[in-house]
Amino acid sequence: MTRADLPTSTVPFAFLTAATARRIAVGLQCAATLAVGWAAHRWGGWSWPAAGVLAGVALVLGYLVSIGWAFLVSLKSLGTAVPDDPMWDRMPVPREQRIGIASFIACWLRECVSVAWMFNVLQPFQAHAAFDAPADDGKRVPVLMIHGYGCNRAVWLPMQRHVAAAGHPTDAIDLMPLLGDIDEYARDIAAAVARLTRTHGRAPVLLCHSMGGLAARALLRQVQPCPVAHVITLGTPHRGTAMARTGRGRNVRQMAWASPWLRQLAASETPAVRSRITSIFSWHDSIVGPPGASWLEGARHVPFAGVGHVSLLCDARVRDAVLAELARIDGISATASA
Repeated sequence: MTRADLPTSTVPFAFLTAATARRIAVGLQCAATLAVGWAAHRWGGWSWPAAGVLAGVALVLGYLVSIGWAFLVSLKSLGTAVPDDPMWDRMPVPREQRIGIASFIACWLRECVSVAWMFNVLQPFQAHAAFDAPADDGKRVPVLMIHGYGCNRAVWLPMQRHVAAAGHPTDAIDLMPLLGDIDEYARDIAAAVARLTRTHGRAPVLLCHSMGGLAARALLRQVQPCPVAHVITLGTPHRGTAMARTGRGRNVRQMAWASPWLRQLAASETPAVRSRITSIFSWHDSIVGPPGASWLEGARHVPFAGVGHVSLLCDARVRDAVLAELARIDGISATASA
């Protein structure tokens, strides 16, 4: 067999891991920052310390502008065509969940910090970091953590230690390829679910961020009877997202607002399936919008205000909601098995 005989993937950059992509992005950011400082010193006559400060300011401004633009696209639904179907109508933010300008600025700044930490530190350099062992001999329901688009398991590091401290055995999966089909991801998740079930003797809860929640729903469509105890989603675009117009990959097209794939997925689900899903989301998500894009009819909902998309992974209030939901599910599972 020659190299030409080997199967090749039709997915662009199928070989590229999220950690490698993030390291490349960090390298480019460093190069751009150094270039700004060098140009200020070389052509602007700035001293090296002043040029360094300018370069740092430029980097911070880059984050502020790019994430501010993401909020604008998400919250104002720029470029989103809404089908003539009440099921896919945009939802107004409830009056009690609306926030003022000061709260929005705080949300924006927290999201900038969260993005920098997740994408420039954890994902590129902690992709294989060990998870904490569960407390209390891991007698609680096991949890399989599933990341979102273009990410890896490291996004769960801030939350995982709290989940493990509550006594839950945890594991995570890296979805590959980065730009692949969400239905294909579901097959990999099914294998991970089977391993966890064999190891711990009970079906796990799927804890999913963003696109990971759609992959979990795809799993529920593909595998019967239901192989999991419950699905908890954080900021999942259950109805699609306006930001899909700026991304790349088959998975992005599947996440477009009211896409054919999302419509088929919704049509395949029964009330019993929806009852196994809890959607934790923010009315002020910086990626998944328009507001209410994470609403899934028939599911359980835990809404928040003033939390960005990436911030959902490290916000203390969201973390406490996840732990409370796991405790609720664990109680239901214990009652059912008694």
